[in-house]
Amino acid sequence: MCQIILRKISIYNARARFYLQKTRQYGINYKIFHHYPSRRTNKLDVSYDILKKHANSIRKNILKAVYTANSGHPGGSLSSADIISTLYFKHLKHDPKNPWNEIRDRMIFSKGHASPLLYSALAEAGYIENKELETFRKLHSRLQGHPVYHKCPGVEANGGPLGQGFSFSVGMALGLSLSKNPSRVYVLIGDGEMQEGLGWEAAMGAGPYKLSDMW
Repeated sequence: MCQIILRKISIYNARARFYLQKTRQYGINYKIFHHYPSRRTNKLDVSYDILKKHANSIRKNILKAVYTANSGHPGGSLSSADIISTLYFKHLKHDPKNPWNEIRDRMIFSKGHASPLLYSALAEAGYIENKELETFRKLHSRLQGHPVYHKCPGVEANGGPLGQGFSFSVGMALGLSLSKNPSRVYVLIGDGEMQEGLGWEAAMGAGPYKLSDMW
């Protein structure tokens, strides 16, 4: 019995040292973000009704942003609201209070014309205020017609040219894999992008590198 207890204490101490090392390395409480294969986050029990509520709120903000700007792409944004709601509020490992932490998951909008969806999701998740959506496509606004990297918290890549975001995601996933970073890369691709050679080249490149953390 004593040997069993001592072994458990040894395992506990080893885990504590591991989390402390990662916390020092990444400058954040690694244990909060660390994921296990069977349960990446504590959000997997989020109900369908909650996700539906977030999705509907995102849709409303998409329409408000596009209407206020009198410009934008509502169709491609509205069609993916359920996908983005599920990702941001159930699967993505992210923190609006610390949007650039090193072990966050990356959400890439390859279909950059769906920027109203991205900005509405960021507002719903707490990255920006809902009021700022009224500045969509305005001069000097952080919320431009196509996303601009680092201009707004939560925007992980520039968007616009079809297929570019997919290729960018492959490079990002490869970089994270080489640096032993546990983060995942999620990419939203539009129908039109599937016609681009750039996208197929990205897909062909992802396989040989075994980028299992790219979704």
